[in-house]
Amino acid sequence: MKFTGDRMNEVWLKHVGTGVIFTMVLFGCDGSSDEERTRSSSRGTGENRRSSERQSDVRRTGFSDGQMAARTAVPVEVTSTIRRSVSSFLETNGILEAENEVEIVARTAGQIVELNVEEGTYVHKAQLLAQLDDREPLADLEISKVALLDVERAYERAKVSREGDLISEEVYDQALARFELAQAQLARSKVLLAYTKVVAPFNGVIVERHVKHAESVSPYQQLFRVSTLDPLLCPIQVPEKELPYLSVRQPGYVTVEAWPGERFDAEVLRVSPVVDATNGTVKVTLKVSIKGRLRPGMFASVFLRTDMHADALVIPRVALTLDSLGDSVFVVENNTAHRREVKLGYEESDVIEVISGLSLNDQVVVVGQDGLSDGTPVEVLRG
Repeated sequence: MKFTGDRMNEVWLKHVGTGVIFTMVLFGCDGSSDEERTRSSSRGTGENRRSSERQSDVRRTGFSDGQMAARTAVPVEVTSTIRRSVSSFLETNGILEAENEVEIVARTAGQIVELNVEEGTYVHKAQLLAQLDDREPLADLEISKVALLDVERAYERAKVSREGDLISEEVYDQALARFELAQAQLARSKVLLAYTKVVAPFNGVIVERHVKHAESVSPYQQLFRVSTLDPLLCPIQVPEKELPYLSVRQPGYVTVEAWPGERFDAEVLRVSPVVDATNGTVKVTLKVSIKGRLRPGMFASVFLRTDMHADALVIPRVALTLDSLGDSVFVVENNTAHRREVKLGYEESDVIEVISGLSLNDQVVVVGQDGLSDGTPVEVLRG
């Protein structure tokens, strides 16, 4: 169908008119005022601007607002890996006991007239601890001296007479016997007199005092208990399979509840030459340095060194993660935590040897690692 020029103009005007009318109808049906339309236009402009800013942040950081909140740096504390000696220990328990401990008893009867020590007193060998009444033993000693002098004179006369063949051999032998008996009685009197002095048998400490001043004692009555407190001994029972790792002068240490966290040096004094067939253990006796603090009877945890690595790479035990993924730690690099699988060696006290997985001076997380995962941003807290 063809249109002439006038016809075409007529059709175009009809369509244009319809479009104009349609547009006017649309604007006429929107019940908004010019002011409301202006506010709506402003809101739309602000939202568009904020949306544009968020898109700009995402392009700059790679994370949305929610992702940025999830990536907030976690505060942690770190420490550097170091090299030091670390040892393996055989761990067991024992009771501390004195190397020398004796009960001092009275060797003669008498009343205590002098008491020179109390419990806890340090004493030296041969120091006078107590004095018994010695008047009767002194009198006996004088009697023995006089008796000896008398029989000695009789013996000398018998000796001269025998040389002159004036008396028989029997008479001479009787005089000699009386002389020797008097000598023995004098020696006995001296011993009994010495027993009135109660002295320390060795250097040590008065652990117990059983008597009081002016108390009368009888022979073999307990007077004092004396112990040597330094060094102390600590006998332990070690399984026989550990025999290849035991030797005299082998070093170790003990700990006690009274002084938590403190080590007391020890070394093997002797190893029993036999194995106890009832329990398959070997008795090992350690000598312990008391540092003026340990006492006999204390319960001790014993750590006997069996091997040592002199230049081991170590970390604090608290650096290990507590998950079930195996032995691992977190290392901080560029304010980011990275999980490292590690192979562990000897453990000693609060440190543990790392055989592989870390290098010297790596920054290992020791506080805050429980909330970390591989790649978590962190903030290192400075002490």
